[in-house]
Amino acid sequence: MDINSLRRVDPGYRAPKGDIRFSRVEIIHILIAVIVLSVAFTAILYRGSRLNYDSYVLNLVELFAVALLLVVCSFMLHEFGHKFVAQRYNVWSEFRVYPSGLMIALLFSLVAGFLFAAPGAVYIRGNVDREMNGKISLAGPAVNFAVAAVAMALCFSVGGLWGILPMLLYLNAVLGLFNMIPVLPFDGSKIFAWSKLAYVAAIAVGAAEMAVYFLYV
Repeated sequence: MDINSLRRVDPGYRAPKGDIRFSRVEIIHILIAVIVLSVAFTAILYRGSRLNYDSYVLNLVELFAVALLLVVCSFMLHEFGHKFVAQRYNVWSEFRVYPSGLMIALLFSLVAGFLFAAPGAVYIRGNVDREMNGKISLAGPAVNFAVAAVAMALCFSVGGLWGILPMLLYLNAVLGLFNMIPVLPFDGSKIFAWSKLAYVAAIAVGAAEMAVYFLYV
């Protein structure tokens, strides 16, 4: 029995603290978001490969695999950061797609060749104060900055791996910084309301990663 079923039986039910749960509905939403975003990224990578390579074009299966890696290690890990921290605080937390956002992302990737994505969001329900909300919001960008840092370290130690690691660094740094915009509905608005120091520190980390990308990668 998943958490939603338990809540229907007992509206006051709360999952044990730290218990990570995925409902059947949420898993379906995650799969839809991952597949659609991966297709969108595949279209962008294919267009880029045709423009940047004279004699070698990765086939669509390889491109889709790269796109899947980028989506999971950027967009979805961002959302899981929110989800897992919220569940640590013992509140209901699940991901839901934005159908219109996914369609817009797919359309832009196919027509314009760039990604403008609002695939979905993690919804939370429960008693959440300003500090908890700030930490839950910070978790998403923090995961992006952590992944970007790992990708950056690997770039300097093992190389770019056919451009995958630089893309992973850039995408996560950009996604993290973009979500730090200090107005609703972005994460930055809730982080800024909770802690100005945490907000500035997160911005500094993301900006440093972007600087390293443009100067050294």
